[in-house]
Amino acid sequence: MGNTNMKYHLVYGREYYDSSQKYDPYFYSYSTIFRNVSADLVPTLMSFKDKIKNYCDKNYKEEATNFQNRTIVKILSDKEYYETYKDVYGEETLINDTDNLFNDYGQRYNTRQFFKYDFNPNITEKYSFENLNKKVS
Repeated sequence: MGNTNMKYHLVYGREYYDSSQKYDPYFYSYSTIFRNVSADLVPTLMSFKDKIKNYCDKNYKEEATNFQNRTIVKILSDKEYYETYKDVYGEETLINDTDNLFNDYGQRYNTRQFFKYDFNPNITEKYSFENLNKKVS
C-alpha cells in the first residue's frame, strides 16, 4: 500500500438477474459499508471480510424475486470507487458538459443497508451529484 493518501472502500454486493438485458442479464447491486478508509486499516478490513459478508447475508432485507443467491464483499480503491464516465470514456463523450459516477456502489448514499461510516466525508462531497455535474467552464 504505497500511497498513504489512497483511501479504500468496503462494499457488499448481491447478484440479480434481468431477463430483459440481452448481453449481460446478471448484475450486482452494491451497498457501501465503510467509505474512505485509510490504507493502514485495510488489513483489519481484510481480516473481517468473511464475517461481514456472513452478517450481511444473514440480515439483508431482500424484496426482489430475481436475487441469484450470490453475494460478495469487496475492498475497492479510490480509482475503482470514484471512477466517472469521463474517466472511462473521455471528456469528449460527455453530454451537456456533465459527468457522473460510472458504477453505483452507494457512494452518495448513507442510507443503504449496512452503511456504517464515512472516514472522510469531505472527499465524498466532491463526488456528490451537484459537484460532479457542474457545467464545465
